[in-house]
Amino acid sequence: MNKSEIHDMILPEKTYAEAMDTVVRPYLAERMITEYCWREKGKKIFCARARADNPKGVVIISHGFTETIEKHLETIYYFLCGGYHVYMPEHCGHGRSYRLCGEGDLSLVHVDDYRRYVEDLLFISRIAAREFSGLPLCVYGHSMGGGIASAAAAEAPELFSRLILTSPMIRPKSDPVPWAAAGLVAKFFCMTGKSGQYLMGHHSYSGLEQFSDSASTSEARFDYYQIKRNKEPLFQMNGASYGWLWQIVCLNHYLQTKAWRKIICPVLIFQADNDTYVSPEQQEKFVRKLSRHQQGNVKLVKIPGTKHEIFNSGAEVLAIYWTKILLEC
Repeated sequence: MNKSEIHDMILPEKTYAEAMDTVVRPYLAERMITEYCWREKGKKIFCARARADNPKGVVIISHGFTETIEKHLETIYYFLCGGYHVYMPEHCGHGRSYRLCGEGDLSLVHVDDYRRYVEDLLFISRIAAREFSGLPLCVYGHSMGGGIASAAAAEAPELFSRLILTSPMIRPKSDPVPWAAAGLVAKFFCMTGKSGQYLMGHHSYSGLEQFSDSASTSEARFDYYQIKRNKEPLFQMNGASYGWLWQIVCLNHYLQTKAWRKIICPVLIFQADNDTYVSPEQQEKFVRKLSRHQQGNVKLVKIPGTKHEIFNSGAEVLAIYWTKILLEC
């Protein structure tokens, strides 16, 4: 696939919903299946598998906080068109995968240990590696999924041929509360048996998110997923628990103190121009450490005019974004 072909495959803004329904979904219907996998008894991981027509590699997609496979159908489509088989699990506490707080509040995202996310992702990755042992395995992680993917690449350094991070959550922003204070509060609530409670300011899904407040710069893409999300309660994750935040504190510590020393595959990191969800300073600190460890194998690409969800930008930005991914993957 060349640069011109990549530009031509990007869905236009004006006819986005129509293109998704008449081009992308039929294409995926012929190539993608969904199923449940079990790493632990009673804890089912919902996973999509999609096969490219002329594969040159395999991509594992690690999604962000409150996201689902449904939100990344366009991403899956582009990887397939680019010649990559795709595996995408929904993380614990998300979508149709297992939850640790029962089924009472589908809006709450909770985890007891960030390593659960990592081990689940590695479990699916190893399935893909066994099934397609002759193909290189790449992991693509967005936001929270980028932090998880980074930890996975550190824990199994020989497994992945490339790590692609897009707006990775090396550490979330905690404004207006200082990060250290937010971590101490989360730890206190966990120590007092309240780890499963909503973080202060977080709440159940209300369906009131507006495009102007979103992480997207493509209104067509934002609207398309919101319609799907509003209709399906399993897609309506909205707030984090104190336990989740404390585990993200632990993940951040691991990434910045140990993980960067163990990652050996080439790393491509995309940074959004206007990201209000994760810390760009922490991304850059992580990149500097990786670069010292892997000279020449780490690249940070800043994408102008973007918000946190770079993959939900307009067609002009996506053409640049996907050209870099598919020609450098």
